[in-house]
Amino acid sequence: MSDRIIPYTHWAYFPDRSSAEACARELPEYVTRVQGPDEGRWLLLAGRDVVVGGMVERHREVEEIVARHGGDYDGGENSRLEGDPGIEGVTG
Repeated sequence: MSDRIIPYTHWAYFPDRSSAEACARELPEYVTRVQGPDEGRWLLLAGRDVVVGGMVERHREVEEIVARHGGDYDGGENSRLEGDPGIEGVTG
């Protein structure tokens, strides 16, 4: 298992802003952005540095939190989301 650390950003879509923001509050150690609406959906980006060997567990964890709030988890990418942990950059 790799202990290399990379920046990683998760993507999730929600039917409304309040659901996206509620989900973001359950991810306090992540830098989060809520954007939208776009075609009636709100995008939540949630990023932090992760250990490569723990990626499967992080995906499951975030996907479960997203599902609890009625969102659709859309995976993620190796990218850095700049800022401090918490909800930032709410647009729309």
